[in-house]
Amino acid sequence: MAADLAIRNVIGLYGLAADCGDIDTALACHCKDAVYVVSSPRAGRDGDAEDLHLIGHQAIRDMLSSDMHQSLLPKCAHTVGPLVVKVDGDSAEVLGYSRVYNKIDDKPVLMRLAFNKWDMRFDGSWKIARRESRVLGEENAQEMLKASVGAFV
Repeated sequence: MAADLAIRNVIGLYGLAADCGDIDTALACHCKDAVYVVSSPRAGRDGDAEDLHLIGHQAIRDMLSSDMHQSLLPKCAHTVGPLVVKVDGDSAEVLGYSRVYNKIDDKPVLMRLAFNKWDMRFDGSWKIARRESRVLGEENAQEMLKASVGAFV
């Protein structure tokens, strides 16, 4: 159970770090060679875009430093849950939902609702090795959910 809690804390900490612009802490939640895939990265803004594919700390740093991400601060909240966690030695799989809210005209607005699959790796501490985030309603999101959920029974 200690691993389960540590994994949940890393995933939650990443969102909090992204919300306050603490890029170094956000990167510390990821393996140096982490893979990050996000469908429709402009969801809730001015339409969809091609999937975002990032590999490694520098690519994640560039995304978090981008005008698109920085324009959300300080009025955003990345939230996750519920999550299910399956630990297998020094690796783990996590399935769950994420939401991104932004305060617009003094009202919280849900910008993104997504299904996520995280692959975690333990190397002294738990870190995100891979994250795939797919907007609900997309065919790929439903396929990813169907392909993954049975492994947790």
